[in-house]
Amino acid sequence: MDIEKQSQQSLDESKSSILEAQNLMDKMAALRGKLNIKDGAGRRYLQRIKPNEASLKAAEKEIVSQYNSKSSNPDQKKKKHKNLMNALHRHGRA
Repeated sequence: MDIEKQSQQSLDESKSSILEAQNLMDKMAALRGKLNIKDGAGRRYLQRIKPNEASLKAAEKEIVSQYNSKSSNPDQKKKKHKNLMNALHRHGRA
C-alpha cells in the first residue's frame, strides 16, 4: 500500500512537471512570436539560456513598455508628429 502511494505521488509529480515544462515551452514560443524570432541567433540564445517564467514575464513587460509607451511630454509628441509628416512628404504620400 505504501509503495502504491509513493508511486502514485511520483507519477503525479512527474505529470505536473511535464505540464509545467509544456506551459513554459508555449510561453517561450509566444514570446518568440512577439519578438519575431525564427531559427536564428535569437532562438539559439533563448535555447542556451533557458529562461524561467519570471524572466519571460519580465522580458514581455519590458517589450510591451518599450513599444507601447505613451509620451507624456508634448514636445516629444510634437517632434514625433513632425518627423512622421516630414517622412510622408519626403516619400510623396502627404
